[in-house]
Amino acid sequence: MDPLPMSDTRWRLLVCLSDVPSARILTDQLVAEGINPRVVTDAAVMGQAAPCRIFVDATEMYRARRLLSEEQLTESELTFLATGEQT
Repeated sequence: MDPLPMSDTRWRLLVCLSDVPSARILTDQLVAEGINPRVVTDAAVMGQAAPCRIFVDATEMYRARRLLSEEQLTESELTFLATGEQT
């Protein structure tokens, strides 16, 4: 996951997810749509349940929010896709 200098004002918070695998699934979808996300997390390892904040460039926020609303994946669905486990 890329570090995000907090002084960089062009980045806007898109969503906060509960774990790294869910964040990875969403960021992969964003990248596939040509949106360049950044993830900030305190997780030490990939599968750890730790909040992940996904940021996008301010100029891509509208497209990113539209993608989220079209996909309408819940956090439980993202967790299932990432781990195969029901929550």
